Amino acid sequence: MGNFTTEDKICITREITVNKTEGYDDIITNFDIKETCKWIERKKFAKVCLQFPDDLLEVSCKVYKEIKDRIEVDLYIMGDTSYASCSIDSVAAMHVQANGIVHYGHKCFSKTDIPVYMVLPKEKLDFDAAINTLKEKYDSDDNMKLCLFYGAEFEHCNENITRKWFQKYPKSYICHIELEDKPERFLGRIIKDVQNVEYPIQAWKDGICIYLGSRGQTIFNYTISIPATKGYLLNPSSSQLEQWDETIWFKRRRFLIEKCKDANIMGILICKLSGKQTKDIISRMKELCKVNGKKSYMVSVGKPNSAKLANFPEMDIYVMMACPENDLYSSRDFYRPIVFPYELEIALNSNREPFPTYHVTDYDELLPGRRHYGDIKPIQEIADVSLITGRIREAKVNHLDGSSQELAEQQNWALESIGKTLQDRSWKGLEQKLGETEVKKVEEGRKGIALQYSNEQE
Repeated sequence: MGNFTTEDKICITREITVNKTEGYDDIITNFDIKETCKWIERKKFAKVCLQFPDDLLEVSCKVYKEIKDRIEVDLYIMGDTSYASCSIDSVAAMHVQANGIVHYGHKCFSKTDIPVYMVLPKEKLDFDAAINTLKEKYDSDDNMKLCLFYGAEFEHCNENITRKWFQKYPKSYICHIELEDKPERFLGRIIKDVQNVEYPIQAWKDGICIYLGSRGQTIFNYTISIPATKGYLLNPSSSQLEQWDETIWFKRRRFLIEKCKDANIMGILICKLSGKQTKDIISRMKELCKVNGKKSYMVSVGKPNSAKLANFPEMDIYVMMACPENDLYSSRDFYRPIVFPYELEIALNSNREPFPTYHVTDYDELLPGRRHYGDIKPIQEIADVSLITGRIREAKVNHLDGSSQELAEQQNWALESIGKTLQDRSWKGLEQKLGETEVKKVEEGRKGIALQYSNEQE
């Protein structure tokens, strides 16, 4: 049971490191207080949630007070980051029936159903020193496609970055942060040239990408998502230029794609309620399983943990409908492997490239009319060899073909099989057992947490 309780124990006993408030003397400027108040008044919101990451919780009360002193609005501070600080916690906002959310810190720019105002982090930047470091590698942009990406913490000085970048590399491109949902938007950004013409991310299959910033979730998203020939990390704090390498993450995901092919029972893990197209992608995942003869079940557990998922031992693998840009769940032990929609597409859709060099983090892009959409075509091989177990796996594409009588028999057999499985379990849920339970007086119950109750021996 250690694997089932370790993560919960960490959530309860972990220590949170927070930034010191000395770096935020100018609260009004650093946290866009005036702009936030204007947004709330313009929208005429009565209830607004302020979502802070762990490292900004210390300053959250000061931000709360500055807004309350300026406008009349009910404010709620959210600091629960069970998923990731970059994701909008729309479920928590629903608990207080909030009209909108003000999000502080790093943002993954995933779609939401609730209005959001983003206050991006702000860091100082010596762009002249950074570009001088790059000149040692690329003195000009002749006969090459250079594109500069920069971290969200430098958005406040984007005009200075853009001007100096095109002065040095006039034939190159730059990727701006774009808050509006546009066709060419990619990971919350749009690529433009000096004439302000927009380009799709597919144009960079033979290009060179430069990311201005430090190592973290953003650079990780780029390394797995951009189909560029080369990529470099330009760290302004250390004035170093490092080349992107294929990460261990890719090797792990390819292993999980093979696990998808081996699996017979898929659990579609619904953890995200926001997004208008969540139902569409769930339907597509169910269709992928159906045409390949695999069973699929929808499992809605809210915020997942090991104990919750261990209640469904029948599942061979889970497909997670949550923030795809957050890789927290792929590295945890959840008793069964967890994959993302694009990995299930690669495993069960023969129209997909079997060994892609990039990953589609935004699963809305897999739907009709989007850039990564593809018709569903089942796996064609009648028999295949698993690269994990070494055993032969047979395709079950035609398992639903036949008369209605045959389908009814298969369904009855499935129900009988599930019933037998439930009978074999030692615990079958809450049962009344009227007249079978001895009547006892009220007695003191357990205290503490499930990991170690106070009345249990060590």
